[in-house]
This record gives sequence, structure tokens and C-alpha cells, in this order.
Amino acid sequence: MWFALYTAVTAFVVAFVLLPVLINVLTKKLLLDVGGRRKIHKGFVPSMGGVSIFLGFAFAVAVWVPVSQLEPYKFLCAAATLVFITGMRDDLTPLSPRGKLVMQLAAGAIVAWGGGEDGIRIANLGGFFGIHQLPLVISYLLTIFVIIVITNAFNLIDGLDGLAGLIGLFAFSLLAGWFFLIADEMNHGFAFALLFIALVGGTLAFLCYNWHPASIFMGDTGSLLLGFMLSVGLVKFLDLNADPNFVSFFKVGAPVSMTAAIGIIPILDTGRIFLLRISQGRSPFSPDKLHIHHLLMRMGLKHSYVALIMGALYLSVVVGIYFLSKLLPDNILVLIIIAMCVGLHFLLKYIVETVFSKHREEHSVARISSIDSALP
Repeated sequence: MWFALYTAVTAFVVAFVLLPVLINVLTKKLLLDVGGRRKIHKGFVPSMGGVSIFLGFAFAVAVWVPVSQLEPYKFLCAAATLVFITGMRDDLTPLSPRGKLVMQLAAGAIVAWGGGEDGIRIANLGGFFGIHQLPLVISYLLTIFVIIVITNAFNLIDGLDGLAGLIGLFAFSLLAGWFFLIADEMNHGFAFALLFIALVGGTLAFLCYNWHPASIFMGDTGSLLLGFMLSVGLVKFLDLNADPNFVSFFKVGAPVSMTAAIGIIPILDTGRIFLLRISQGRSPFSPDKLHIHHLLMRMGLKHSYVALIMGALYLSVVVGIYFLSKLLPDNILVLIIIAMCVGLHFLLKYIVETVFSKHREEHSVARISSIDSALP
């Protein structure tokens, strides 16, 4: 228990102390994110805040996690470092989408294959639509696919002050808490829990400087790292809960649905955006302002309100699916999650295109009338 607290505090303090220095250095070196066009912010804000999260995380792990306990996760640490370097390189000199994909494939392969048959991978789906143990090749491919999808999905929600940091903080707290609770039933489980506890501390420190108005952005340096670690945590969470040989009081009954719930915001937003772009005959990777946070901003809500609303939505979904998982099987819950996502999409679309469009039209008419009445 005390090791967990020490790890979180150490990561927080290191990241918190480094952030003002990092902001100063990045500003002097003109490593700034320029506002305007598709960007919500205005002016110049330093990016690459993910450096502080990574250094806080790495320092806390190095100090508090015993080397013998960390040995099984050396491939994970190497892959996380590779993703961090990729994000930093992209922030300094933009990488092509293909280049980033290759590096993410490499990181995913290191995690899935690095530990052999005991590596971090999805080996079982726990009876989801009749699927239990996966063939080894399918297990590897599915794991890498999930890692790449969630890594990039998290990267795409980093478009608003405090949003990615808040969702990351909630997700890592949930995963860290669960892995800590089942540490005794999992081989080297305490060390794995400490990895996510360190991320909680580093992310919380960053959020103190990233809350609106943000003094620094995490950039790809941070969003790719956090997305990657989130994907790894979800893979391990799913694999353990779907494993019939894993016994714990804290084992969840609907592993696929709970995994989707913990990653719901990036998964929902990215899936929704890709389908919208494809339906409009555009590339799914083309830029626009159709993300959920963009729609909420168009309603006139402030940055902090949008981040808090999406954070509350996230926690509501996780808690709701957790309690439903005690009553309903995975197959039904996944359909409920899909229906909920579709319903949320159309609700937001209706509100933005109908209610607020009408409000803007009435405001414009009233303004024109007031101008006409003022004319001689």
C-alpha cells in the first residue's frame, strides 16, 4: 500500500517540478503549437508536455519497483520508450502517418511477442459470441491491432484543454486500482499495478498545467505514450478477466464489455469520426471539427465544462456497464454499448444542428432588427 502511494507521489512531484522548466525551455526554443484554423486555442502554447509525464513515470518506477519484479515487463518498458521517442520525434519534426504506424507496429509486436507465450496479449475472449481460446497467431494479430487502434484513438481526443489528461487520469486510476486489488492472484501483479499508479501521478501533475487555459499541451509525445499504455492495460485487463483459470473476487463477468467501457471515450469518438468521414466520401484520416468535444464547444460550452461533461459521461458509462455486467452477458452488453453510442451520436447531431442552429438564427434576426431600428 505504501509503495503505491510513494510511487504516485514521486511521479507527481517529478512531473510537477519539471513542467515549469519544460514550459520555459520550449517557449525559448519556439517549440510552440500555433492556434487558429482547426485548432481550438488561440496564440502560441508550448507542446511536448508528455516529456514530464514520461520522466515522472520512469523515475518513480526506477525508484520504487524492484528490478526482480520489473523483469517480466522489460519488453513493455522498452516498447513504451519507443512510443515516447516516436511521439517526441513527431513533435519536433513531423513523421509521416506511415512512419508512425511502423513504429507503433514495432511497439505492439514487442509487447505481444516479447514475453513469448506469457507476453501481454489477448489469448481468450471468455465466450464472447462463443469464442474462447484464440489460436496463437490470431492472438498476436488481435493484440497488435487493439494496441494500434486505442493508441491512435487516444491521440485523436487530445484536442481540448484538459480532456485527454482527465480521461487518461480516470482510465489509469481504474486500471491501477483493479490491478492493485488482484496483485496477489497475478504473477508479478504488484509491479504491473505500480506502472499504472506511476502514470496516475504523472498525468495528474500534467493536468494541473493543462487545465484551461492550458500552459502546455502534451503533444504526440504524451498522447501516444498514454494511449499506448492505456491499450496495454486494457489488453491485460481483458485477458485476465476472460481467462477461465484466473480466479479472483474482483474478476468481472463481462470482460469484453468492461474493456470497451474503460476505453469508451477514445473508442467512441474515433469510430464515430471515421464512419462520418467515410459516409461523406472522405478519407477517415482527413482533418475536420466533428469530434465530440468540437460539437460541445459549438453549443457554447467552455473548455473546462466540456472536459468535465465528457469525464462525467466516461465515469457514468464505466459504472453503468460494471453493474449491468452482473446481470447481463457480454454479447448483450456489447450491443447495448453500440446502441448507446449510436444514440449519443444522433442526440448530439440533433442538438447542434437543430436547437443551436435555430438559436443562432433567432439571435441573428434579433441583431439585424435592432440595427434596423437604430437606423434613421
